[in-house]
Amino acid sequence: MATQRLFFAISLPDTMQQQLVRWRADTFPAGAGRPVVAANLHLTLAFLGEVTPETAQRLQTLASRIVQPAFDLDLDDAGHWPRPGVVWLGCQRAPR
Repeated sequence: MATQRLFFAISLPDTMQQQLVRWRADTFPAGAGRPVVAANLHLTLAFLGEVTPETAQRLQTLASRIVQPAFDLDLDDAGHWPRPGVVWLGCQRAPR
């Protein structure tokens, strides 16, 4: 049975995506790495790993029931995963 590598994430507002793209352009030389397109920038909440289609459907159904009021993000942490060569930004503290 085929599986997919999945994760829970939230989309970032367009303005934040554009700010991150500008920050990336100002911080790293042209041609460095493989930049993610703005529309694919997100905040990963939990990595799920390999998931069967049936489990993915159940998770999607459960996730669609989540109701969360708006909150502010403070991207005040950064790091680098050498493999697969990812630079990440995140929150030192979870939003409340």
